[in-house]
Amino acid sequence: MTLRFARALAAAFALVLALGAADPVPALIAALQGADATGRNSAAYALGTVGPAAGPEAARALREALADADADVRAAAAWSLGAVDPASSRSAPGWDATIATIESLTPRLMDELHVPGVSIALVQGGRLAWTKAWGVVDATTRAPVTTETLFEAASMSKPVFAYAVLQLVDRGKLTLDRPLAAWHAEPAFPNQPERRRITARMALSHTTGFPNWRKGDDERTGPLPLLFEPGSRFGYSGEGIFYLQRVVETITAQPLDAWARGTLLDPLGLASTSFAWSEALDPRLATGHGDDGTALPRARYIHPNAAYTLITTPSDYARFLAAILAPERGAPWALSRRTQAAMLAHQVKADARDPIQRPGRARGLATFWGLGWGINTTPSGDLVYHSGSNQTGFRSYAQFSPARASGIVIMTNGTRGGELWTRLVSAVGDL
Repeated sequence: MTLRFARALAAAFALVLALGAADPVPALIAALQGADATGRNSAAYALGTVGPAAGPEAARALREALADADADVRAAAAWSLGAVDPASSRSAPGWDATIATIESLTPRLMDELHVPGVSIALVQGGRLAWTKAWGVVDATTRAPVTTETLFEAASMSKPVFAYAVLQLVDRGKLTLDRPLAAWHAEPAFPNQPERRRITARMALSHTTGFPNWRKGDDERTGPLPLLFEPGSRFGYSGEGIFYLQRVVETITAQPLDAWARGTLLDPLGLASTSFAWSEALDPRLATGHGDDGTALPRARYIHPNAAYTLITTPSDYARFLAAILAPERGAPWALSRRTQAAMLAHQVKADARDPIQRPGRARGLATFWGLGWGINTTPSGDLVYHSGSNQTGFRSYAQFSPARASGIVIMTNGTRGGELWTRLVSAVGDL
């Protein structure tokens, strides 16, 4: 028990005593729905100290608090819900309950957070099972978002690139642990021996030692510092991914988008997915928005970058998840069992990354990084995930459970969409 948690429980016990009522639960439920975040936090923990005797109304109120605006209240509600309703920590909420939560909570969060448009896709049983869209593509034009609307996937580009890189590994054109300098001598790198030890495994698991992005220029020019010894620890880096992209382009003699389309996107039938902007895709592309819901200038990524330029729909991205969860062995896009296992293995502990907030059996215990993916250990097994955030006003998130063959993809066109998906996943947890 941490000191912070102990103090929270002490405050909760004090609150129960202060109420002095034979049945403090109604007052605690009222406090849980109050305006003061500190009061809500104490009330949530206090209901947990009452335990199952708090009853179904307390459990309902705690479930609603899983999407509270305050992160501490969400954490308190998740802990207490397991104490008040132990069954909730042992099983997923169920498909119908998950859909109901998404459909009721998404519009409310959009309104509260000024997020103009949201599109969500769910995977169940290793297949795309449900999609829905809300809001508008652009706050100026007011055109509606549909399930065919394109969003910037931002950093969710990285897992798609990683999967395609692992296809090269399976085909013997690249190895995970041979220094990348053997294929491509990067002219932007100074002649430092430690940089020449960087491998594909390091790039995909974010252990290259590079910063996320170099300062003062874009990723094509300017000095690129090395922050720590390659392979020694986790340090999230778009630069590492972009370096691996240049290596892949050397090996394949193709630009990123053409190679990815031929090796993965077209074989999977992902016709609405591209690492590069095009005039053909532009009419379906959403506009990003700022914190107040005002439209931001649109980007046109004519120079593909494996770290952030992917344009796609939640449905297409969910089909990509489905290809991982229910692989067709022998299909041209499928990874070997050994390579897929390596992709989802704990390559490095990511101590700098807190687990994603989820309730019950989906509660994150620790964070690791695989090859292209973040991985949270939970009481019910690993949950694999990645989020995305671009300066152009897009926020996205995807997660899947290898054990349950289920997953969720959330894409938004507002800078506060990160808070939206965080609170939505806090309420939904696992599928």
